[in-house]
Amino acid sequence: MEIAAPSQVPKSVARAAAAGGGITWCDDQQQGVVHVTRTSICEGQVVDMKLIDTENGELLGEAFLTVKQQVDTKNTDVSFSEDFFLRVQGVTGALISGFNVAVKAECVSACQQGPGPWTGPAPVSLLSEKEGTWQRNWTKNTLHDSLMLEYTLTATYANAKGSYTWGVNQSAGWEVRCDNEVGALPGCVVPSFTPTLEIPTKYSEARQFIGMTQASMNSHPGWEGKGQPLHREANETVARKNREKVCDSTFTANESTPKPVQCDEFPFAKSKESGAQQGVTSGKVCQQYSVVSQTIDGKQYLSLTWPGLNQGKMPPANALCARASMPKDQNEGVGGELGRKTKQWRLIGGDAYWVDAGNKN
Repeated sequence: MEIAAPSQVPKSVARAAAAGGGITWCDDQQQGVVHVTRTSICEGQVVDMKLIDTENGELLGEAFLTVKQQVDTKNTDVSFSEDFFLRVQGVTGALISGFNVAVKAECVSACQQGPGPWTGPAPVSLLSEKEGTWQRNWTKNTLHDSLMLEYTLTATYANAKGSYTWGVNQSAGWEVRCDNEVGALPGCVVPSFTPTLEIPTKYSEARQFIGMTQASMNSHPGWEGKGQPLHREANETVARKNREKVCDSTFTANESTPKPVQCDEFPFAKSKESGAQQGVTSGKVCQQYSVVSQTIDGKQYLSLTWPGLNQGKMPPANALCARASMPKDQNEGVGGELGRKTKQWRLIGGDAYWVDAGNKN
């Protein structure tokens, strides 16, 4: 018996597999591909099972098995579940009379796993369905651990037997990470998903500053599709030193910036892409910006400016950092948003994230 994920699944079988039973959030996504969010793993695939006479190579029967899975984690809980669904989508030849299927999962390490979705080899035939859940727990509860998921589907017919294995060793995505390093409670996420920090439009000047920096720097820091993601700097001492170097004594607040004024920097001090971690020893070599105000007909308007703007000059593209004379509420508002998302996404040291400041690719 030979089981394999086929390179060419009949279109009618693939459509039926995606459309029916065992509903998952990725049903309308590409089959045979692992799809992830920060708290979920999802895949639908069709496994092709062939019963072959090993003496003459004759194909005695074939079955298509729909397999759907959805793993759901919680960012404030060390327990997580997985729904597993299997259907016999189509059969031919000798396999029309039925066969047996069993599924086994491995979750390593520091992982406690309950019983599977069904017990032992189960008899199935055309349109048979088997489904159920796994419950898992992170057992260590200190620092962080990667829990690797792997699966083996075994089919038997008379004395013939075949197995198909997939999971973390075959494709990316089948990993859950649990930690007790972020926030007040431990929790679990899917680390292969890189989240995006969207700068709220209510912080329009800080958003414009970040967007301008991303667009004008050669490295396009944090801009998905153009540059590389930022990575969390979890060491508070290092982050403070990053800030002290970029926002050093050479920074002067613009008189036209609405008070109170702060030195805003990008990439963030709490990222490993901070200018200070790229070799910058003083913020005077960074791109320089200011938020300035003017009053027209009794209404205040804010705008972003930089040296050379009136002469049509752009900030230096080879700069490794940027800083701005920024209203305090704008600077601290974005910082607060990053802090909240750090907890929600359980970003530990070195974790990647994108920054969306409204730039278009």
